[in-house]
Amino acid sequence: MNSRIILTTCLLGVAAVAASCAFSPSYAIDGSLDALGVSAPAAPGSWKPAPDGDAGIAVSAAVEWGALDADDACARAGDLRRIVSASYYAFPVDWLDPRESIDPSAIDLEEAVARSEPLDSIRLPRKALAYGGLFPGEAGYPLVRRVVVTARVTGRDPGGRLAAAAAEYLAGFVVDPAPVGLTWLGAIGDVMPGKGTSAMLLEPDGPEKVFKRALPAMLRQDLLVANLETAVTDRGTEWPKTFRFRTPAAALAPLSASGIDVVSLSNNHVFDFTEVGFSDTLAALKASGMPFVGAGSSWDEAVRPFEWSSGAERVSLWALGAFPVERTGFSGLAHASIQRGEPGLLWADAAAVEAVSSAMKARRQDGSRNGSLLVVSVHAGLEYTYGPYGVQTTLYRSLIDAGADIVLGHHPHVLQPMEWYSGAERSGLIVYSLGNFVFDDIEDNPKGLESMVLSLGVSGGAIRAVRVYPVRMDGYTVDLDDGDAISGMLWSMSASWAE
Repeated sequence: MNSRIILTTCLLGVAAVAASCAFSPSYAIDGSLDALGVSAPAAPGSWKPAPDGDAGIAVSAAVEWGALDADDACARAGDLRRIVSASYYAFPVDWLDPRESIDPSAIDLEEAVARSEPLDSIRLPRKALAYGGLFPGEAGYPLVRRVVVTARVTGRDPGGRLAAAAAEYLAGFVVDPAPVGLTWLGAIGDVMPGKGTSAMLLEPDGPEKVFKRALPAMLRQDLLVANLETAVTDRGTEWPKTFRFRTPAAALAPLSASGIDVVSLSNNHVFDFTEVGFSDTLAALKASGMPFVGAGSSWDEAVRPFEWSSGAERVSLWALGAFPVERTGFSGLAHASIQRGEPGLLWADAAAVEAVSSAMKARRQDGSRNGSLLVVSVHAGLEYTYGPYGVQTTLYRSLIDAGADIVLGHHPHVLQPMEWYSGAERSGLIVYSLGNFVFDDIEDNPKGLESMVLSLGVSGGAIRAVRVYPVRMDGYTVDLDDGDAISGMLWSMSASWAE
């Protein structure tokens, strides 16, 4: 039960026994309230101030630490208590620190409290670590600083009149809003549920069979973004490409049930079955209720962002394509882009980048959108290379300069470094490649089997925590990877890139 509910119930219960006749208790309010910034309500006119040792009601304030659970909010040994404020604290480290959690057996709560900081003071390039596997906002998280006002009844109190008066007085203290924990923005790379994966997704308990232990990590995200690397169609003429991917429309529902909230379409396979297949893809996504970005039947649709909010957190997401011309001659710009004047994907040419940049600038200047997180998903890079190349670094950094907080990259089919980019005026997180996530035809290249669910803990429009769930593909399935090989590689690459 919520501690505030317990407290209210207890205070009302005590107040109910208050006598209706005039009553003039003596009271004392010590300096701890001023020291902790607590504003005390005026005492009733009938009350009489007295030295602390002689007062019938002694009011004080103190800082306590502990989880926001039902605890000792009610009277305890003659005391009445009211939590007037609570705030999350966290253990800060450099964002490239590979740890995600502090082990309480290594750093006890007392030391963790001494080394913690207010959560809202921690943002990249520093991050907050979990404590005992828990992050701010999760049940039982212990690094919560609470300011508690106590009214202690001294001496005898026949009939409970002093306790009733103290309860009524405590009820007049202003209580700050409850603290808000982290909102989790998740991202996964290339999702290509071809024939084998789609068939498994459509079985009973299909998401559990395909994503295994990765499924809870996917569902844990408040917003999960993916790159849908396929056409959704059973029609169309194949492009003369080396690889052509398609998935049935029926697979979209189990993908949504797996936690995927929005997909990017600005990739080199959404047009594998030409105009007919692309049109089917848009229609299938709309029919299923799966939002998409980075493509459309018109310029306005292709450049329109996906907008999302949860509580005070707001996210705007755009998507762009910038992948190289394929060996077969397929060009995203020439053959599949909205810039052709026909339905297609949004190519990252000067006009599209300017449109996205202008939209981000407008949001930055809109005071009502303070705290919004601006994200751009980009399909670019060289396949099966572990480092970004010039097009990626130049484009991705320019998007941060233009207003993006996060750039999510994909196309190389393998993980690439993450970077905290500090430009002349702005800074932001770049993930050069999220790798594959589920991909039917990748078994012949073991480099493409390693991936992750990237999870960013956000509050106040800033990234406060970074969590990596390493995953490994096996045939048509994905599972959490045991050990630290994948996450260790990612953090090592990112640290090397930073140097």
